[in-house]
Amino acid sequence: MSDKKEKMMSFAFAKRYVRNLSGAIAIMFAFMAPAIVGSAGFALDYAMAYLVQQRLAQAIDASALAGAAESTDEAEIESRIRQFFAENYPADKVGFTFEPQVEVVGDEVRVTGNARYDTSFVRILGIDEIEMQVKTVVARKVQGIEVVLVLDNTGSMGWNNNITSLKRASQSFINIMFDNASRDEFVRIGLVPYSNSVRVGSYGLGKNPDGSQYRDGSSFVTLPHDVSVTNNHNASSGWYGCVIEHNGTNYNENATYVDGSYGQLWKSGVNWNGHGWDPARGDNDSYPYDVFPDLADGESEYEGPFDIYQYGDVERRCVESTYVCTRWRNGRCRSGYNRCDAYDGYEYDVSSRPNNSCPYAQIVPINSDRDFLLSQVDPDDYNVMYPHGNTLGNIGMLWGGRLLSPAPPFTEGKAWDSEYWKKAIVMMTDGDNTRNGTYSSFWDTSNNNYNVATYNQRFEETCTNLKKMGVLIYTVTFTSGINDNTKGYYKRCATSEDQYYDAPGQEDLEEAFRKIARELSTLHIKE
Repeated sequence: MSDKKEKMMSFAFAKRYVRNLSGAIAIMFAFMAPAIVGSAGFALDYAMAYLVQQRLAQAIDASALAGAAESTDEAEIESRIRQFFAENYPADKVGFTFEPQVEVVGDEVRVTGNARYDTSFVRILGIDEIEMQVKTVVARKVQGIEVVLVLDNTGSMGWNNNITSLKRASQSFINIMFDNASRDEFVRIGLVPYSNSVRVGSYGLGKNPDGSQYRDGSSFVTLPHDVSVTNNHNASSGWYGCVIEHNGTNYNENATYVDGSYGQLWKSGVNWNGHGWDPARGDNDSYPYDVFPDLADGESEYEGPFDIYQYGDVERRCVESTYVCTRWRNGRCRSGYNRCDAYDGYEYDVSSRPNNSCPYAQIVPINSDRDFLLSQVDPDDYNVMYPHGNTLGNIGMLWGGRLLSPAPPFTEGKAWDSEYWKKAIVMMTDGDNTRNGTYSSFWDTSNNNYNVATYNQRFEETCTNLKKMGVLIYTVTFTSGINDNTKGYYKRCATSEDQYYDAPGQEDLEEAFRKIARELSTLHIKE
């Protein structure tokens, strides 16, 4: 047989074989098709159920992290998680989901999610739906920041319009802090403008500046019955809002108001030199109440009452005398001394401004109202933070700590031991502590034993005790008129030397505040 014929026969055989094989496969597929299609359907159902479970897990994980990272309040955490879940697993997605269950236990946020997939193919086996559950646990890592700006508002800040530079620096600080927060509520800022004293204002009488009730409406300042409140710093009478520090030794807690007396204080015979505790004494020392206490060592915070700052003497006629006045002020015999100018026959009021050297600006308790905070340091508003008075940085620092504290007189601060909040103070001055010649937070100057060394020592003591409580302290000395001793204790007050800034000029001051704000803004909202 020729090769050609052999090849043709082989080809015909192969053709017949393939035809027969195809027919066999077709017959086999006809018998197997239901099983194959069923298997593919089952696989598709379970693949879709797996997809639903994966999406559920991703949505639950993301929601739990979002909720735990955006609040310290349990109700807010739960609300945020459910909102975030709804946004990340909308109703038009495959599968039916249920509202996640949220439980906050200590430092953990526990979230459970449930979903259901309605089957298409495995129904023939009696499986109408596939249920699934996903659980996740995340640690609460949120850290908000509470910071108080303690700002020098003394008279020297008026030189070269430095007070305006301080306002610009403060506004930059506030804006940077809020710009770098995921939510405003995690940044809380307070303000303490200081000079001879601090102005607690209406808060001391249980009222907000707008007249509405502050906290529970209780007072922490003792206002004598016949002393009115004034909003005019230069008024010849009335209380503008500053306070003097408490004297624990000579203070009579049972004193009551009687006519001709201001209860706890003042107006005792010829001794009517401003206001204080016992005008007959020369050692009215408010220690330890003028220092932030060592809470780490078990000391308690002083919560009040505080007494009103109001300097002034009463004008009164005195008996004709041959004594010659031995104390003079502004060319007149100083009242409060029973000696008169023989030619005049009168004692004169030495001050018609009882709120002299009280800061114009009022304390601002810590809050998250960005616009309000900015308005309190508005460089274009002449009526906020006006330079006036002498420097008592120790008093400013003390009230900075009081604003951060959760204890009265101001209670906005979070708990000292809260792991979800950091606390910080930015303390600045443009001068050395100064002993006012007449009056300050320590009452009449002639009736206490205070001096600059005392102020400095108590400033450092306050810094030490606040740092023990975990407060981050940044200090800034501004302008070149500050002596090395002041720079030294400001540097020691700071948490570290890197957190002390010496700012000779206005741009240096503003850059220091910007740098501090950038550093502090990295301390919060961490996952």
